[in-house]
Amino acid sequence: MSALLDNPISAVVSLALDAANMRHQALAQNIANASTPGYQRMSVNFEQRLQSLMDERGKLAAGSLAGLQQLRPQFEFDAPTENALALDQEVAKLSENTLHHQALLKVLTKHYAMLGVAINEGKR
Repeated sequence: MSALLDNPISAVVSLALDAANMRHQALAQNIANASTPGYQRMSVNFEQRLQSLMDERGKLAAGSLAGLQQLRPQFEFDAPTENALALDQEVAKLSENTLHHQALLKVLTKHYAMLGVAINEGKR
């Protein structure tokens, strides 16, 4: 049963949700410090790392779940700048990230619903 729940789809979506949560935190920090001179803009670079893993293997599912652990999202910092951040761009990114997070939650919900149907053999 554990193998049924521990699969690449739920693992990748879970990591993507972690990245979206971290990105939300980073964007909130960026917005809070938008007018601070010398502030180092925060970001999370998960999707590019995921894409590079997919390119190397051809398919993400070809590897084990252990290989996905290297994809744990991390905060990144840009070089300090004397100019203030563009507040409107950071707010737009925050809105985009919110929609992305909601879509990931829907994917995970649908995935677990399909697993539930498989476990119950289609019975309700």
